[in-house]
Amino acid sequence: MPLKSNRSIIIVGAGPFISRSLCQYLASQNWRIVLISRTEHKLQTYATETANIYPSAPQVLTRTADASSPSRLLSALDWAASQLGGKVDVLCYNAAVIAESDLMSLTPEAFTADFQIAAIGVLIAGQWFSKHANKDYISGGEYPLFLVTGGILDKNPIPSYSSLSATKSASQNLTQQFSQVLIREYSILVGQPLVVHPIIPKEGGGWLTKSDPEVIVREIFQPFLEAREAIGENDDGIREWIRDRVW
Repeated sequence: MPLKSNRSIIIVGAGPFISRSLCQYLASQNWRIVLISRTEHKLQTYATETANIYPSAPQVLTRTADASSPSRLLSALDWAASQLGGKVDVLCYNAAVIAESDLMSLTPEAFTADFQIAAIGVLIAGQWFSKHANKDYISGGEYPLFLVTGGILDKNPIPSYSSLSATKSASQNLTQQFSQVLIREYSILVGQPLVVHPIIPKEGGGWLTKSDPEVIVREIFQPFLEAREAIGENDDGIREWIRDRVW
């Protein structure tokens, strides 16, 4: 089902897999997109690729920022909102350090740095979005949405990925708390796209697991984006809102 055009999204932690595929999908729907990440040349690569595939779509905007720094993250979010008219339809937080880290050799410094990105960044983003979410369409049954990418490491931690397991657990706990507060007090929906299998490219093309980024976007991101537009004028859809979608 096509999405409503001329909507906006900020993607924090834009990378080569899910964020890249999500960006291209939303460009196909004529959305206005801002990508935030630490590496400028990668951001420009994603923006250029998207423009080449969808030349008639709005230009993908980019901003470099380290999500581990609350002040820099807030500055980037403020800039992104200013480029989108001050109001944002969807905020997607996809930042985390995906790397092995043995539990018995993980240093406090490394863990703290990872925690800043995966958990404190979610806290900052969720609080910020409460002030910048676009509520202009609520009367027509369309609600703003805060999306936080997660997985199952909170339930099944892996000691060889100890930092990621712990920090994503904290991130998902915060997301669950936001899901209780944001809809009740701020009329903002919260969704968790939960990716079970690691995204591992296969040599020569393809993927080693079922976690093809384009399939992930189609199976668990697109349903969130479609559902947020169909809550209904009497808020009936809020009672049926699905917070967690698993792939």
